Amino acid sequence: MTRPIGIQGVVPHSVQPLWAAPRDAELVVRAKTKDRAAEEQLYRTHVEAVAGLAMRLLGRSSDAEDVVQDAFITAFSRLHQLRDGRMFRAWLLRITVHEAHRRFRRRKLLRALGLDRGHDDVGLAALADPGLPAEDRAELAALDRALARLPARERIVWQLRHVEGHELAEIASACEASLASIKRWLVRAEAHVQAHVHGEAAHA
Repeated sequence: MTRPIGIQGVVPHSVQPLWAAPRDAELVVRAKTKDRAAEEQLYRTHVEAVAGLAMRLLGRSSDAEDVVQDAFITAFSRLHQLRDGRMFRAWLLRITVHEAHRRFRRRKLLRALGLDRGHDDVGLAALADPGLPAEDRAELAALDRALARLPARERIVWQLRHVEGHELAEIASACEASLASIKRWLVRAEAHVQAHVHGEAAHA
């Protein structure tokens, strides 16, 4: 499946693989014994991937920073649950997605109470190459507005598929949902995004 509406070649990042980085298994074994040096190495190896994913999913740098911190705290506190250290990266990104869901729920509650003072400062348009043509940048801004109107789970699934570039099975694992649910949410999200962006274009 190709990426829709201007995403291909626009968002400047490479897809982060879900397989293990070198030495992950060894580092996980050591980290399970509370080896701080091993924990530090795992953090340094994977923090960029976690931060990038959190940033792109949430669209807010302040929320993303909190998610990065919470994801690593959760991962290290539950490391005994991870049976295969080679899967540390995939497991960590699954925790990151879960923390992003939590952040979206908190944001929704604060908004309902009139207490959401956050600002979306790292949407797709903000992450684009500075040399991107104005027309493409406007298209990304329209995508940001469309995504902001989606339920959290559909927004996350759409971004994992079309921005992060992951396969459906990987997304199902990351979201801890069935493949059928992922497909259903993705179809709804794609229809919403297409309708919203084309609707804006028609009124431009």
